[in-house]
Amino acid sequence: MSISIEDDYTSWDLYGLEEIPIGRIKLRWPFQSDWTEWDYRIGEINGQIKMRNKNDPNMWELRSGNRILTLKTVYSGDFNQWRITDDSYTLTFKTMYENVYDGWKTSSKMGDYEVYTQWEMDPRDWIIHDKLKDTVDQPFKIAMIFIASFYSSPKY
Repeated sequence: MSISIEDDYTSWDLYGLEEIPIGRIKLRWPFQSDWTEWDYRIGEINGQIKMRNKNDPNMWELRSGNRILTLKTVYSGDFNQWRITDDSYTLTFKTMYENVYDGWKTSSKMGDYEVYTQWEMDPRDWIIHDKLKDTVDQPFKIAMIFIASFYSSPKY
């Protein structure tokens, strides 16, 4: 995953095994400096990610078709740990090291998922290691990618 335009964190290209983009996460209103609403598309899957309350960065909502996921900090004001749930399954996603936002992971009986910067402390390019079972679907993975990139990137 990489930013689409040099030093612009409002649009991210997602890559598969080849150097061809397979999807994108982008800020919905880039010219209004509103960082609370995002759109994404990967192949035929698309959706929206939205801060549930524009004044509370502790809770987001991801919508994809008829699915709704809730992304919520484990402890209010601590953006190192998140619970992602669709009310039938829950993942905990957290930074690898406390207060260092360039490496994130989840580990459970469903497998492992890591998102970390290609270069230390440089949030422009990310590497994703997906060892989750096939039953963990794309919206959960998008939620983790979004949390990692959003909370690791500068906002202006």
